[in-house]
Amino acid sequence: MSGLTQVDGVLAGDDSGIGVQIPADKIEQASVSGRYLSLEEQTMLAQARRGNKRALRAFYDANQAQVRTHLYRLLGRDNEIDDVMQIVFARAFAALHTFKGNSTISTWLYRITANTTHNILRQRFRRDRLKSAFQWFNLSRDAHLHSGQLDARDQAQRILQRLRPDLREVFVLYHYEGLTLQEISDVLGKPVSTLGDRLTRARKQLHRLVNARA
Repeated sequence: MSGLTQVDGVLAGDDSGIGVQIPADKIEQASVSGRYLSLEEQTMLAQARRGNKRALRAFYDANQAQVRTHLYRLLGRDNEIDDVMQIVFARAFAALHTFKGNSTISTWLYRITANTTHNILRQRFRRDRLKSAFQWFNLSRDAHLHSGQLDARDQAQRILQRLRPDLREVFVLYHYEGLTLQEISDVLGKPVSTLGDRLTRARKQLHRLVNARA
């Protein structure tokens, strides 16, 4: 993100492609809890809510790698990731006045990312289900991970994409992002018991998929 401009009390992206619209009456500083935020983060958020361009840039720079990595784990290698990144941060900027600091910034962004990718994942899963099934059976059954760490990561990512979106979502948040089930519940708005069941099913399905390739 290269910069933001302010027009009539509304923030808008320039050549970054990230458009932001914050109503003028929402730009005032919101009170935040210091429980999850460092003093530096509280200061940055207070300035960002007032439309400070450097603060918004700092927010993006501090969090864009996390969001991109999370999108990659959810969507795989995809040309749409840059577009989805823009949507996630546009929504985050527009919602800064609602963030009260009752979670970490990363957990809040996971929630926005999950809401943004939910429909994309479901549509893609339905669209690619039949195609993936044929591709899966065409793969050599005795293929194994032998081309180094990068190949192993790519193989693991392809296997992960075989999971149903709701199972993949929980698995990624728990095993890749390190969130607890309670934190995932806060992100996705689902009961811990439901998420625990999904995590168990995801592990079992991945175990079967890995064994099928062995």
